[in-house]
Amino acid sequence: MPTVHTKGKKPMLHNDGAHLPITTGSALLIYKWTLQEFVLLLWAAYVLILIVIKLPDFLRSAARLVGGLQRAWGSFKEWKRGSKN
Repeated sequence: MPTVHTKGKKPMLHNDGAHLPITTGSALLIYKWTLQEFVLLLWAAYVLILIVIKLPDFLRSAARLVGGLQRAWGSFKEWKRGSKN
């Protein structure tokens, strides 16, 4: 069975048996992950999903806001020039 040596870590075996713990969730115990790290990972995934869901709404709102500010700035510049309208 071939092994791969990484710097500062124990050798890792390359066989199909290593994939079972990863897919079943028992990797949390094998690789000494704590519940805090697992919850942090779930929280990061949740935030990423929320960002992806809300991004189109945010872009529409930002475009509307920028358009309104550009119109207001144009009106202000016209007013400062002393337009006769």
